[in-house]
Amino acid sequence: MRKMNERVLVCYGSRHGSTAEISERITEILRSRGADVDLIDLKKEKVKDIKDYTLIVIGSGIQMGKWTKEALRCIKNHRETLSQKKVAIFVSCMSASQPDKCNTARREYLEKVTHDFPEINPISMGLFGGLIDSTRGNFMTKTIMQALAKSLVENDEDPPERIDLRDWEQIRIWAQALIEYPYDL
Repeated sequence: MRKMNERVLVCYGSRHGSTAEISERITEILRSRGADVDLIDLKKEKVKDIKDYTLIVIGSGIQMGKWTKEALRCIKNHRETLSQKKVAIFVSCMSASQPDKCNTARREYLEKVTHDFPEINPISMGLFGGLIDSTRGNFMTKTIMQALAKSLVENDEDPPERIDLRDWEQIRIWAQALIEYPYDL
């Protein structure tokens, strides 16, 4: 494993914080390997210029089958430059934690984006589980999260307010693989 002295941008769209936490963890891992990493929450800040980055990691939460508008806008606005860069994309969604739905989720949430933006050829695509947190969001979101949580518990047990379905080891391995990718292609 080699250390890298590359500039990396990790940017994300997160609705309720799960994708933000994944992005923060990816950033920590890349920095621990020697990368100079900028982390941008696309809801709070726009990506102005990406030409100086060697690798751009773009993540999005999935809700109601859709990427966040901020993450998609970032891809759309920078598609020309992204076509000349090493790009990795990832999503955080509930389907990723359900083995029978992973292939569909990969097709619908990752491969569809690469189809919609054919000029971008990701070096890696990550599909990560999500976080059910019935304490976050508006009334409708909380109600949906409570129903999801209830569907995951057996019998008539009361579901916990938070069920974390993210596989942090899988995320670590994926982020480290980004570091090990040959940058001199």
